[in-house]
Amino acid sequence: MSERILIVRMSSLGDVVQSTPVARALKSARPNCHLTWVVQRAAAPLLAGNSHIDETLVLDTRPGPRNMLEAWSHMKAREFSAAIDLQGLLKSAIVTYASGAERRIGKEEAREIAHFAYTELSPERWDQTYISQRYLEQCESFGVDTNDYVPEVFLDSDDFGPADELFAAENLGDQAPVVVLVAFSAEPRREWPAEYFVQLADTLSSTLGARIIIPGTERERLRAEALAERMNCQPIVFAGETSIREAAALLARADLVVGGDSGLTHIAFAVGTPVVCVLGPSPLRNGPKGERARTVYVDDIPCRPCRPRQRCEHHDCMRMLTPQMVADAALELATTVGLR
Repeated sequence: MSERILIVRMSSLGDVVQSTPVARALKSARPNCHLTWVVQRAAAPLLAGNSHIDETLVLDTRPGPRNMLEAWSHMKAREFSAAIDLQGLLKSAIVTYASGAERRIGKEEAREIAHFAYTELSPERWDQTYISQRYLEQCESFGVDTNDYVPEVFLDSDDFGPADELFAAENLGDQAPVVVLVAFSAEPRREWPAEYFVQLADTLSSTLGARIIIPGTERERLRAEALAERMNCQPIVFAGETSIREAAALLARADLVVGGDSGLTHIAFAVGTPVVCVLGPSPLRNGPKGERARTVYVDDIPCRPCRPRQRCEHHDCMRMLTPQMVADAALELATTVGLR
């Protein structure tokens, strides 16, 4: 019987994407293992087509007793030998414990009394190059390569429909670079000031001749339209026009993505698009890094990283991060990848 391993990373979009190197690493280290991933419905599309995952168990976004009971029944039938909780919250710990796996591996920094579920703890560290390495460290006993940390999202041709239609309708991609600005985040404190995005968009438009696209959810459409109205470069608002996989395809079609520490920014990194991450209150390891990625931040912010529910009166980590600093990083990356 092959080794059966359960990965527990239920949410959110960016975190699920950042966790994908774990599946690739485990399959590389243990080619014959059977991998099951438990994920909540909102993030499940980001795992679709992932060749390293044998099975996904999908829970409702807010799983209730019935949903959890069904998941428990499925897990018990699979007789897992190991369960790895990459999330470290009570909800993921409950799933990890319910797996019945003899080995249940969690993070030392797990919260919300999650430690009750674990038989092994991965020591806390904060010095990783990219946060995906923290998840890989939990699997070191399986022989994984912690340096193979770039996330991945697998797309197919059906996902590109809206992006292809937009590029055709707006005559994009033939001459001028296409730059996507990810201006919104599920956590408002991670958002760069709107007026800075205005200045950046106009700088990239005038310097690179770039066409600017502002994506987002349906809820964010009014904010995107208001932001676009302040820009001289006449950006394209594409908020509320795509599913999450279609949004990933749009990012894949772009020449450059600039955004904060948000799901779409990390998805852009995962699909291989050059990306500049504007990082404020998050740990420095949250920013993508590599040949096609740059993370821009202000040094000497003593209160970084913000803790959950921590209140901030100054937001220096974002306000001191000037449009010129981000524009310089974007133009340097554009030169590196041959956009100018």
